Amino acid sequence: MNYKYIPLSSIKKIYKINKISFLTRLELISQILRLNILYSIQLAGSGHLGSSLSALDIFLCCSEYLKNKKGNFFSSKGHDVPALYNVMAIYKKLDFKKIHMLRKLNGIPGHPDIRTKNILFNTGSLGMGISKINGLSFANMFSKEKEKNIVILGDGELQEGQNWEAFMFLQNNKNISPLIIVDSNKIQSDTWVNKVKNYSKLKNKIKSFNLNFKEINGHNKSQIFRSIESHFKKNNGATIILANTIKGKGFSFTEASNFNKLMNFYPFHSGSLPENLYEKATEEILNKIHKFCKLKKISPPIIKNYKLVKKKTNLKSLNLVESYSKELSKFVKKNKKAIVLDADLTKDAGSSEVMLKLPKQFIEFGIAEQDMVSFGSGLAAKKFLPIFHSFSCFLSTRSQEQIFNFCSENRKGIFLGALSGLIPSGPGHSHQMIRDIPIIGSMPNMIMLEIYSRQMISQFFNYQKKIKKSLFVKLNNSLLIEKNFKSLKLPKLGNLLKVISTEKSEKIIICQGADILNQALKIKNQIINMKNTSLYSAVWLNNLNKKEILNLNKKKVLVFQSSTNFGSFGSFLSDKILSNGCKLKKFKAVSIENLPECGQNDEVLDYHKLSSSKMLKEIKNF
Repeated sequence: MNYKYIPLSSIKKIYKINKISFLTRLELISQILRLNILYSIQLAGSGHLGSSLSALDIFLCCSEYLKNKKGNFFSSKGHDVPALYNVMAIYKKLDFKKIHMLRKLNGIPGHPDIRTKNILFNTGSLGMGISKINGLSFANMFSKEKEKNIVILGDGELQEGQNWEAFMFLQNNKNISPLIIVDSNKIQSDTWVNKVKNYSKLKNKIKSFNLNFKEINGHNKSQIFRSIESHFKKNNGATIILANTIKGKGFSFTEASNFNKLMNFYPFHSGSLPENLYEKATEEILNKIHKFCKLKKISPPIIKNYKLVKKKTNLKSLNLVESYSKELSKFVKKNKKAIVLDADLTKDAGSSEVMLKLPKQFIEFGIAEQDMVSFGSGLAAKKFLPIFHSFSCFLSTRSQEQIFNFCSENRKGIFLGALSGLIPSGPGHSHQMIRDIPIIGSMPNMIMLEIYSRQMISQFFNYQKKIKKSLFVKLNNSLLIEKNFKSLKLPKLGNLLKVISTEKSEKIIICQGADILNQALKIKNQIINMKNTSLYSAVWLNNLNKKEILNLNKKKVLVFQSSTNFGSFGSFLSDKILSNGCKLKKFKAVSIENLPECGQNDEVLDYHKLSSSKMLKEIKNF
């Protein structure tokens, strides 16, 4: 497949044209970068197209305004980072070559990270941006350093309570003057914002904090630029600008304004385009660029091609989220006291089937995990079964205190933590959840487990009825090789899952994580051919039977885990081995130290020594 982009040399020539105004130049650059943003996402195979296209004009105007001034701007939502990188590249804040390396190892991560040159804050975990810019502005004031600070938020992001705490700070601290721009594209991750938590009277809410407020067209460069300029001239406290934008702006078939608001989902929030749509989008934007250049009597930019050869595979893949969604719907239909709760991730966390088919038993909370969990406590108090859904990176952290409180009340609930594990690794460390076992596994009255197959999901919904405690289910969203997982069954509570078992095995290999077990099963035949070697997988992550522990006595135990090296399954297992008086010949856990790397799945697994080839080498040397 040939992917098209416009090189930096062509963009530089546009900046040298004297006969056009800076606003005309920005309009042409805006169209060019829409092609380059799409190019970056297509090469990566993933990314957030819709919000990148809605925020692009805001990023351009912020960069243009700050070009010769001392100041900072950053995106709090972070999903729009393909747009941010492309803008940074033309303002000499990022090497242009990096736009070819989105979501690749040693490239640029899927959400902003300070390890990237000229990125000031890690974002992607929502709701933190206003607090960060408040602190930055306060530090400037304290140090008598004059900087112009701008933060861009998503409109759905305003559902996170931390934003409103930060607004309250600004209410009482008029001596700092950050500029807060809301990219109001009216759609959050799953659906239209006003379907989730409507704040159409945002102006009144902001004014109630005695803060400055302005509403503009977020694609009108003149309005954006003049609004930024006006704020910093007045310098009389914080200003919140509501910039009305169109999600997917620039390609007719991705623009949200062309979709019926009665639809359940906007289809272009994330992911690369199918090849036919990519070709359609490219043709459309190039026609716009050529027409614009003809109208303004300037030479059109040069187009370059990048040929990407995709690997073909005949193996069928298993999407555990889709399987979970179907089984959840079956369970909820039979159990009228089961209520499904979601935090703006119905498609990605598996609650979409219930939302569509059983809406009376479904509640959407938006980006408000803490509210969702405490609400569930009220349901459980009346003997309902709340089933919570979000990415594990948000569910286990943002609502950690609420989950602990829920468990301390001895309630029964099911917590589904999607996107759990090292991969998919493209979004970066804000979304790679390798810390949920130590956070959740230590909760009272909580059993933590990971599910690996369709069969195990189906068995889980029946089996959980026997358990009075709450359950936290880790679910990996990566595409798994179906033949690897077809026969895996849910073991009894506290048992390890036997995958390859031989009598009197001296060497015991234990995998934690569907992404890791998938790699181990690629070398299944080599493991079978090894003498006295068995392969197990950890399903129950904070609960093991004494018999299983004693079976490890005098063995060599090697653990591969999709988790941090501190406090995860390997730590839990080694503690149980010692406390039960077992003596091992050898014990080792291969884990993830420090921050997980961002990149393509295969290269990240290999980097952390958890690819099938690195695992095989480790097993042979053990």
